[in-house]
Amino acid sequence: MYLPNNNDFHTLIEAMPICTILHDAQSKDILWANTAALSALGFTLEELIPLKAPDMTRDAPKYKRSIGLRWLERAARSGQRTIEWCYRSKAGVEILSEAVATLVHLDGRDVLMVQFRDISREDKVKRDLIRAEEARRVSEQQLEYLARYNAMGEMAVAIAHELSQPLAATRNFIEGVLIRLGDTHSADQGVNWGLQSAVRQVEHASTIIKSVRDYVVKLERSAEWVDLNELLQETQYFISLRAEPSQVRLELFPSIEPLMVLCEKVLIGQVILNLAFNAIEEMSELPVERRVLRLHACRDGNVARLSVEDCGRGIQAVAREKIFDGFFSSKVGGNGIGLALCKNIIGRHQGDIWAQNLEPCGAVFSFSLPLVGS
Repeated sequence: MYLPNNNDFHTLIEAMPICTILHDAQSKDILWANTAALSALGFTLEELIPLKAPDMTRDAPKYKRSIGLRWLERAARSGQRTIEWCYRSKAGVEILSEAVATLVHLDGRDVLMVQFRDISREDKVKRDLIRAEEARRVSEQQLEYLARYNAMGEMAVAIAHELSQPLAATRNFIEGVLIRLGDTHSADQGVNWGLQSAVRQVEHASTIIKSVRDYVVKLERSAEWVDLNELLQETQYFISLRAEPSQVRLELFPSIEPLMVLCEKVLIGQVILNLAFNAIEEMSELPVERRVLRLHACRDGNVARLSVEDCGRGIQAVAREKIFDGFFSSKVGGNGIGLALCKNIIGRHQGDIWAQNLEPCGAVFSFSLPLVGS
């Protein structure tokens, strides 16, 4: 049986591709390093031996010398410890590594054999996987949200259809009672007034239901030429329904010229509604005089621009960079289709969407779409 001698062990360690540094188990001073470690760090053995952690480590709180010494001390007590450590070469190149410190009992003294390997590629792969998983999760959330939103539209159509018949019947019954009362000279005028008011409310409810049904009815997803001014006027009714209970004053400023864009009308209309609804909710708790919602449509070079302006608290600095990402919301129970989906819809129409604060208060959310022929 062949038993290697001390020189053989030294030769074997020198030939190992894994970087190896020996530290004294007591003082933690560097005693020796193999060729792989010297090559990776760019130092000669004479240069390396007197160095301390700050001389060969990335300058960051998590790599402080005290942390490195604590890791080596724990290895000396338990026999082995592993740590993620970022070495820095003589040339300043940072080497993110997995380092393993192992206590070894030699004849003359106890040493800590530190072996480290570059894991920067593995770390990049790990971070890429985390990002991919996050993107997949967000995509699933979007699909789930779209499915719920589509179901909501179908439910609205079904409800509108079911309510239209009993409302029509209610109106017929009330009108029949009014006709009969008209034949009775002693009919109470108060009863007549109440029934006529009921008829007007039924007609109002029928108008609302018809508008909802016409708007959310399932259409084929096909683009058409639309005047953005007309689309703004069509959404005004639904915006006012949401604005009136919150005492928000609605002001529309359409363009003096047609703004013809190629778009899926229902989707772009929903973007306008979502931006307007968000603005209304933002202002709902402000003093009444500040509850003003302005919608502007205008030409801006080769694009049509629509802006939704509120007098709210503005966009916080920490939110500006991510306001259109994921499902960002400043509301606990946020509704609408979400700013992220607004961005997706506008992007799919080769447009842009952005937000900025106004002085002295408020924010404006805008989107642009290419004009016909541009």
